[in-house]
Amino acid sequence: MNDMIRKALEADISSTAKGFSAVITAETLDRDGEVLIPAGMNSKEYDRNPVLFYNHDYGKPVGRCVGLKRREKDIVGEFVFAKKPDGYSGEFFPEVAAALVAQGIVNAVSVGYVPEEGGVRKATDIDRKRYGNPASTIFSRWKLLEISLAPLQANPDALITAVRKGLVSPVAAKQFFGV
Repeated sequence: MNDMIRKALEADISSTAKGFSAVITAETLDRDGEVLIPAGMNSKEYDRNPVLFYNHDYGKPVGRCVGLKRREKDIVGEFVFAKKPDGYSGEFFPEVAAALVAQGIVNAVSVGYVPEEGGVRKATDIDRKRYGNPASTIFSRWKLLEISLAPLQANPDALITAVRKGLVSPVAAKQFFGV
């Protein structure tokens, strides 16, 4: 590999995100035929431990949510990635997740939730007109359990909207990507 290509590749691979903003859910039909109503979110328990996971794997925490903002038709979150502790050696998966976001490989998030009592109903004809014919279930009251970076999210509007960039050290880039 010539030096010019290698340097360009090193710069691209070592780019990581420090954090990001994302629509965590929107009042739109998801791939499961469900609609989460933003006004119905209960995040009280989540707010006490706002961990960001990778692909709903509770063994892979990669950061934390530092703010949620409920808007009329969606909910936006602000996230930061975990920093490698001083003196830590070995693989540190949050750096990999941050690199995937910074490079635009993973561009979405997904929520884990449960319905709250009285907050779930079968979609009506009016709901199907509003959200689309495959609508099956409407969650008007729901408890947010977790938020994850997601290579394939259920809600097509749950996308990363802004990335705050940083750099991974050349040593970490070599360890994870072989460059």
